Amino acid sequence: MTTVEQASANRGARAEKLAIEGGPKAVSASPQERWKTIRLRDLVPIAKHVRWGLITDPSGQGPVRNFEESFAALVGTRHALAMNSGTAALHSALFAVGVGPGDEVILPSYTWHATASAVLCCGANPVFCEIDPRTLTADPADIARRITGRTKAILIVHVWGNPCRMDAIKQIADEHGLALIEDCSHAHGAVYQGRAIGSWGDIGCFSLQGGKAVSAGEGGVAVCSKPEYIDRMVALGQPVRSSTMIGSEKFDLAGVNLGPKYRAHLFGLLWAGRSLARLEELNRRRRRNWNILCDSLAGCEEVYAPETLLGAIRGGFLEFKLVVDLPAAQFDMDEMVKALKAEGAPFTSDRYGQLHRRSQFQKGGPLTLDLLRSTRDSSRPEISLPETESLQGRILTLPAYIDVEESALRQCAYALRKVVGHFATRRTNKTTS
Repeated sequence: MTTVEQASANRGARAEKLAIEGGPKAVSASPQERWKTIRLRDLVPIAKHVRWGLITDPSGQGPVRNFEESFAALVGTRHALAMNSGTAALHSALFAVGVGPGDEVILPSYTWHATASAVLCCGANPVFCEIDPRTLTADPADIARRITGRTKAILIVHVWGNPCRMDAIKQIADEHGLALIEDCSHAHGAVYQGRAIGSWGDIGCFSLQGGKAVSAGEGGVAVCSKPEYIDRMVALGQPVRSSTMIGSEKFDLAGVNLGPKYRAHLFGLLWAGRSLARLEELNRRRRRNWNILCDSLAGCEEVYAPETLLGAIRGGFLEFKLVVDLPAAQFDMDEMVKALKAEGAPFTSDRYGQLHRRSQFQKGGPLTLDLLRSTRDSSRPEISLPETESLQGRILTLPAYIDVEESALRQCAYALRKVVGHFATRRTNKTTS
């Protein structure tokens, strides 16, 4: 879109009366997702196993091993270990690199709560860092500032499938002798500088939950190239499989694991294998739709799309995110979402909060019943993350479309131009009157 076309689109959007005030809807095409996540033919392998009476496989052989080998090949690591959730993968990874009571793990505050909960599962303390508001990913400089003598690991998040600045973060981890774990829950198939996301750190952790690009309904998988990490993760949460570990370390477990049971369900992995086979097409379609959306918003001063770093390729996505570039105090997100829905555009507000403000994570320490209480630990200093906090109430969500009419995407972008333009004009008029 040229500069002239951008200016014309902005003027046209601002001139139209909002649908919520009686004007015409901006979206006439259907924004309905046409991609079928579950196809009947994908259920055939599950039906065959049911017929044979095989409903679980604790040995980790057969379809379980096939999936693990395929996933390791995707990421380019030597090993993969399937589990029953991404949270289990994160806990197992932190355990494997030696995180324990009293240790600190640096992670961004802008993430799903399970990233931090996994730290508590090890009895360690989450230390929250800033994100770059232009990418929504962890800020390497702020990570470096928060390292102390108690820091054991860095846990980064490729949020919404957008790769972090992994070269800088890995350099920081190496310089300080810290473990580096990647939360890749949204980033299946993402790449940074020619290297798959999940292979940069000591361990990469992926979610296979229902909405993810590769789905087992509920599931997760951890990938790495060090056999000792795989053995430790098996020892933690994979009963029966502990008798068939790689053998990098000598554990006298006699087939007994350390407590959690993180085994993936056979049926979920059978479905995930079919889902994995479609990942390349899914990512190709989502990248195209993301680019269409971003192109349609070019020149809109009130909204920006989180940037993709040079040398990065997004993958997975999970959701499309856009940032309203108006001061949060000058508009109400709920009011804006209502106006967008009236235009026929299925935007919602962002569902991630800021973990550093939650009492459970302000307390830190081991996982205890005390974390269920809403009072914070007054002995711990208040955490201030101004860059992260500046985004509160300013992020909009659109489904990460795979197969949808292009006109619907462009109309959704036009609806957003129209609504934010009216908000900006309304606020300007109020402040100048």
